[in-house]
Amino acid sequence: MKFGINVWSYPKSLPLEEAMTHAASTGYDAFEVALTSEDWEHWGSPGWIKKWEAVKERSKELGISIPSIATGLFWQFNLLTQPQDALKVVRMECEAAELLGAKLILVVPGVGVPELPYREHIKQAAMVLKEAGKLAAAHGVFIGLENVWNRVFAGPLEFEMLLDEVGHERVGAYLDVGNVLPHSLPEHWIEVLDKRIFQIHVKDYSVAKGIFGIPLSGDINWSNVRRALAKANYNGYVVCEVPPYPGDAYQAAEDTRNALRKVFGQ
Repeated sequence: MKFGINVWSYPKSLPLEEAMTHAASTGYDAFEVALTSEDWEHWGSPGWIKKWEAVKERSKELGISIPSIATGLFWQFNLLTQPQDALKVVRMECEAAELLGAKLILVVPGVGVPELPYREHIKQAAMVLKEAGKLAAAHGVFIGLENVWNRVFAGPLEFEMLLDEVGHERVGAYLDVGNVLPHSLPEHWIEVLDKRIFQIHVKDYSVAKGIFGIPLSGDINWSNVRRALAKANYNGYVVCEVPPYPGDAYQAAEDTRNALRKVFGQ
């Protein structure tokens, strides 16, 4: 099992190269980048291409891989109500993945809306995700659907139904173990989704305080998570996505790496 860190685990003001350098020196094997609205605006331009080529070169120099790409743009372009814009985001992620050599892109499978009957959410999302799967296949990448607080697909069985409806080998789950609380348990998600989990995000969540934090700081039973992942024979990347501390740009990333050593013994 290898451990990575998402760029959102560092302050937005911190330059990407500095975050990558710190991640490598802290002992992370991988770094997950994220596409922003600025990337959307400059997508495909010579400057945009040069930017990601430089990131790839820097990752090689640091000896840290870039296995995946995230983005918050699916909150702006709801896959359920703005499918064409959402597919453009998928295409942009695919092109960035090719430039970086990444093999997985993160996709939010829509945000629940009142004007659409609940059962129709699965059918509508699946229709769009089938097209997304075709795009991913054309670019040689995989799509990991992340479970988020999006008012739909909130349990592992619903998520399984969505994947069944999509029925594409390039589309699986990007399981965020912190996002399942307080309404379900991560070990149950791992049990149900099993081999359909393409990658893992880790962070903790305190139900009493209603806040996310580094592993071992909240209510997730990490022993159960570790056992469930072992039973599923998961050996992919475990990527932390934790909020940075307000007073230090780096300490949360360092504390998280130490917590992962205690959780997984690596």
